[in-house]
Amino acid sequence: MHLIDLFLNWLSEEGKDSKTITAYKTSVSQFLTWYFETFGNEELSQVKPIDIKEFISYLKHIKNRKQTTINKSIASLKTFFSYLVEYNYVHDNPMIRIKIQKVQSTDKLKETMKWLSKEEQDRFTSYVDLEKNANKRLRNLAIIDLMLFAGLRVSEVVNLKIDDVRINGNIDVTIREGKQGKYATVTLVNKYSKNLRQWLKYRQTLNAEIHAESPYLFVSERTGQLGARGIQVMLDKYSKLARMENITPHRLRHSYCKNLANSGASIEVIRRLARHESIQTTAIYIDPSHQEQLKALESM
Repeated sequence: MHLIDLFLNWLSEEGKDSKTITAYKTSVSQFLTWYFETFGNEELSQVKPIDIKEFISYLKHIKNRKQTTINKSIASLKTFFSYLVEYNYVHDNPMIRIKIQKVQSTDKLKETMKWLSKEEQDRFTSYVDLEKNANKRLRNLAIIDLMLFAGLRVSEVVNLKIDDVRINGNIDVTIREGKQGKYATVTLVNKYSKNLRQWLKYRQTLNAEIHAESPYLFVSERTGQLGARGIQVMLDKYSKLARMENITPHRLRHSYCKNLANSGASIEVIRRLARHESIQTTAIYIDPSHQEQLKALESM
């Protein structure tokens, strides 16, 4: 089997999702094609740091790739060559001194689209609170609170079961299969738990067979499990009423992390609460946004 196939199988065994594996395959295959066409050699043990630097230059100046794209390629190659060294396919790792370049974004739109400001959060939820259907209002507010104040991913919300929620002053929520299949317990603190408490009581009164027999916490009027698509449709409905754009589950999770940063939480505390593997993922919430930098300049 070709080394790249062995590498991809290893990624799968390590629990990487299909999108991540596809991204690694694209980056590594691009490098291998370039290396063979440039040197006429497929022997990876001969790859030197200078070859990697030439490949990076090729991406930057010939392929006109953005630095963020180049960084993804570098990260993929770091993992690939670390794998080759670990399993003795090569002896020297040419990626050891190759660094990922820090990218300072000046794209105001991208920065502001990552999360909602506190005012935007309040505006959005105020329109959800106007929902006339009590069933939908309580359910939808509870769903939003779990993403916005406990940092759940949409897949985690969808798969929550009634038995996964335990009230103990605060509300402890058990996530049995989070990202990469990880088990976790997260907390929705008491001050943000009202809607979920009310939904739990209401959920117990739903006696239609499709609901009574369903173990899932969140249901729709016609199904025993509300799906990710249904949650996005719900968010789209209220974002339209609030005249807001791009309200997604992941943006609510981004807002959760940014709220923690704004409260003064350390980067390590945010990393643990957000269940990030890498502290680099968490760093974006600590770094001041373009808007925050402008505010600081105007305050001088």
